Amino acid sequence: MFVVGVFRSGTSLLYSLLNQHPQIALMYECDVWDFPGLGGRRRFSGDWLERQEFYNQALSRHRLTFSGRLNGLENIRTPDDLYRCHGNSKSARLWGEKSPVYAARLAQLARRYPHGSFILIWRDPEEVYRSILVAGKKTPFFRRPGMLHRLIYHKEKMIREAGQLQRAGARIHHVSYDDLVDKPEATCRATCEFLGVTFDENMLKLERADFSAIYREPQHEFLRRGIIERQNHSDQMIAPAVIAKLRRFRRRWERLSGQRLGTSPQADGTHEPFPVERLYHRIVGDFFFATENLKRLVFEFLPLTWLRTYRLFKFWAFSHDQQSNRTSIEGQIRQHGITICSSFLLWAAIVWLDYATGPDITVGPLYLIPCAMLALVVGRGWASVAALLNAIAITAVKFTDNRTHHFDLLMTCILVWNVLMRFAFFQVFVLLLDRIRLELVARNNTKPEFRAEFLEAPRQPPSPEASEV
Repeated sequence: MFVVGVFRSGTSLLYSLLNQHPQIALMYECDVWDFPGLGGRRRFSGDWLERQEFYNQALSRHRLTFSGRLNGLENIRTPDDLYRCHGNSKSARLWGEKSPVYAARLAQLARRYPHGSFILIWRDPEEVYRSILVAGKKTPFFRRPGMLHRLIYHKEKMIREAGQLQRAGARIHHVSYDDLVDKPEATCRATCEFLGVTFDENMLKLERADFSAIYREPQHEFLRRGIIERQNHSDQMIAPAVIAKLRRFRRRWERLSGQRLGTSPQADGTHEPFPVERLYHRIVGDFFFATENLKRLVFEFLPLTWLRTYRLFKFWAFSHDQQSNRTSIEGQIRQHGITICSSFLLWAAIVWLDYATGPDITVGPLYLIPCAMLALVVGRGWASVAALLNAIAITAVKFTDNRTHHFDLLMTCILVWNVLMRFAFFQVFVLLLDRIRLELVARNNTKPEFRAEFLEAPRQPPSPEASEV
């Protein structure tokens, strides 16, 4: 069985309630089938289980491993074996997985499991996007580029493929997020009837649920309270243009799904999105979907030593990057105005010197100085701007040094390529220095503060007893 819904639509709550049933054992976002068809067969012939643990800690989160070792899982060859192993640990009769990423892969799952059961949860798209914005304040995953495009793409594909599965006779049960929160007992009873199991009163005792497999992220703290309750995100503002867009798509999705979106249908005269708007979101959504597929392929087939090194470096470079401690641009200018102005004035002087001296004298290392000043004193944001300006300036100076060049398509591509390569070089330098700055700040914060009273307090002469000691 699979529990599917777009992200931030209530899948974690439904998972927690269903998993309280003694006959149901769901894995939490193992995402083992979130994989493109290309190379799908080859992946299970290698160390896919070890890679699955490295990808999202699916085995350790479900207590299937101990101290990072895969001992005891030697007989697991396919995801079916993994589901069955997790189900046997609970002596459950039904097993499977809950994951939002399967909203775009329902047809793929149905082909793999033609007799499987699919529980689809629906929530109003405007509420979903508002929840995404709130979660994005603390979780980088929901601050990724194109979250609105991803939502529209996954919702559109989920509705279309759910209709295809329904017409093909697949076992599908629909759950409304509003009913799940407002009428949890009735919703759980209907779901148990669909699955062919007897309703268990323990399903409603969320305070006793096992949350060990759920990621410890801020967006799940509300669920971990153990109370079935709706989160109030009414104070989160959404741009009027985005609201209008979501309402247009909602009108279309109500027609395609038979008004199965979690709330009452609209009656405000909103029209569906025009074909051009649908095509635009389809193209952008396909791009992000292909990007995620490429990332999954990389995690499956590149050497694990490379991937571990990359993840260690990424953690080292960004582990202290706390969004809550960031200062606004105005605040940075007020605090570091002298450093910022001095750095860019120095940058202008270096560019002039590079242009005046011509190609016979190299001043390349001097371009590192403004980046170093900004990265060590202010932060990597301003230093990244300096890195980009360095890449553009060096490319422009080199281009003007050779008067034989003329602009055409090939030369334009070459210039863009040179700018990108030089920016990458300077940006790596910026990231390293920014990390050094964060290490120095963290080390300085661990030292005891120097208090002025140590200077101001009069020194007392030592007592005779102290002198004897």
